[in-house]
Amino acid sequence: MKGMLLLAVAAFLTGCASHYVEPTTGPVATVTFSASGIDHGDWILVQSFKNDGCAPSDSGTRLATFTTKAIQGKGDPHDGVARLMPAGRTAVVSYIYQSGAPGFTETKSCSITESFIPAAKEHYLVSFRKSGLVCGVLITHENGDPKAVPNLHQVKPSCFNAETG
Repeated sequence: MKGMLLLAVAAFLTGCASHYVEPTTGPVATVTFSASGIDHGDWILVQSFKNDGCAPSDSGTRLATFTTKAIQGKGDPHDGVARLMPAGRTAVVSYIYQSGAPGFTETKSCSITESFIPAAKEHYLVSFRKSGLVCGVLITHENGDPKAVPNLHQVKPSCFNAETG
């Protein structure tokens, strides 16, 4: 039974996801996603959405996966996964954190969705941090100034795509 759950989690993290495809034309910004404070066995999905209404992104859902173990030989580095994103269009990004295995261990989870409009040729840092039971996402311009992030706001309720996430 425990093996079936681990297999289901592995498939969820890798197999059925609609992976984000970077734009090949038009102005872009670089957005680097990172995560810190995750414990052994925890995982984080970083997902992209079309708008604040949580509509699926035309460019794919999965921006990054952060785990404490590589799954099928893959795993993103916690210090940063850079993606090109269209400039001048709303970027809606969710971090979904999960700890534990439902039905087997105590579970903890949180999800946070932020929205902003990246500017052409700029670089933004999107950082997930967990400290104890508190989760947070900080979005800054590469110069470290969150005020330099156009139209930054939190989306509530948070977005989550379980189908192709």
